[in-house]
Amino acid sequence: MIDISDDLKEKLKTDLPEWKLSTNGINRWISREVSTELGGVVSKIWDLAEEANHHPDIILGYKGISVDLLTHDKNAITIKDIDLANKIEILILSLN
Repeated sequence: MIDISDDLKEKLKTDLPEWKLSTNGINRWISREVSTELGGVVSKIWDLAEEANHHPDIILGYKGISVDLLTHDKNAITIKDIDLANKIEILILSLN
């Protein structure tokens, strides 16, 4: 199981309700309904990741995008993941 502190678990629950704990870290599904320009959304997410020097696993499919965040060298969810998730969430909200 992926490690996550109680404080970060509470932040995730309170501040990032669309992000879910998974076996791969924290996951956000971005539906095609948010934007039909999914490739552009992936590119913007990657730009945020480059700025943060923290890179998610991204799967792009016809119906949407799956984003997994995990601090791989710690095999844990850290504040880096929460911070990048917040930036991605702001991006998603700006698309609506």
